[in-house]
Amino acid sequence: MSVKAVLSYPLGVLKLATGAKSFDGNPVLASPALNRRGLHVRRVRLAEQMADWRRRRIAHLVSEEHAAAFGRDGFVEVRDFLPKDLFERVRNEAMGHVAQCREMRQGPAVTRRVTLDPADRAALPHSVAATEDPRFQGLVRYVASHDARPFCYIQTIIAEEPVGSDDPQTHLHFDTFHPICKAWLFLHDVGEEDGPFAYVPGSHRLTEQRAEWEQAQAMKIAEHPDKYHRRGSFRLTPGDLSAMDLPPPRKMAVPGNTLIAADTHGAHGRSASPKPTVRVEIYATLRRGPFTPFAKLDALGLPGVRHKPAQRLYDAMDFAEKRLGKGNAWRPVSPRRMDSPAAD
Repeated sequence: MSVKAVLSYPLGVLKLATGAKSFDGNPVLASPALNRRGLHVRRVRLAEQMADWRRRRIAHLVSEEHAAAFGRDGFVEVRDFLPKDLFERVRNEAMGHVAQCREMRQGPAVTRRVTLDPADRAALPHSVAATEDPRFQGLVRYVASHDARPFCYIQTIIAEEPVGSDDPQTHLHFDTFHPICKAWLFLHDVGEEDGPFAYVPGSHRLTEQRAEWEQAQAMKIAEHPDKYHRRGSFRLTPGDLSAMDLPPPRKMAVPGNTLIAADTHGAHGRSASPKPTVRVEIYATLRRGPFTPFAKLDALGLPGVRHKPAQRLYDAMDFAEKRLGKGNAWRPVSPRRMDSPAAD
């Protein structure tokens, strides 16, 4: 047995206490013997219990109506989120913004992002102000169960004609084993044929049926042909939804100026579009350690980080690529408008 294989066991044990989700290369998480005894499902259950514990301590961040909607559905939808005049300023500012961006291609879809850090306020005052709105911050933090600063971006989704490989985001899936938040403030009307976000209401909870399904996936994880599934982002079929007694996904065809904040530990995906589309939105994501009892623990609030958290994340990814040989799907591209065609 190689030294790397020997070291992978203690490292695998240490990762149990973190948000590590990939079964690939982790002999502890992928162990049939341990999962037969419920290792994976116990991690999922404990993470949900800790998230509930933290949410009770930050419930003041949201209205009772939104807390109830989240508890029932796993997401919150707020239409007419911004005052009309501010929304138009945000929309015009974001659409016309020209800057060096990052792009990631997945099959026929390209995701483009530019940061909305506090340090970006001079160039994007209205867009940054939208992300600093206490209602925006409160919903993202409550859904994520952490009173911490999310990463915020202007994001463009460019869905091109099929080019020979599928967009993995259109496959219904769970992002990971523990609650996290992704949020979108849509700057366009999103119709049924525009590739809207889809979510399975109530799928964010570990019911008895979901626990049985998760146990079955963990037991046969090494045999699954999908790499995303093996990495802990489980893919689902309509039959899986039936097995978990869950309804079909609900497509979020919504008007512009709608905010959706969702726990993407629940089943979700981007609907396939029958035509090329371009969508620009304000996007936020927040995930922290699933097992911490401290809702307010936030490393991004430290000096040197708090004004540029999203940019510091890019810096860390670039360092890991150059110095540690880690893959980095987010490629820098030359300055361009946010609604322009993809770089490649």
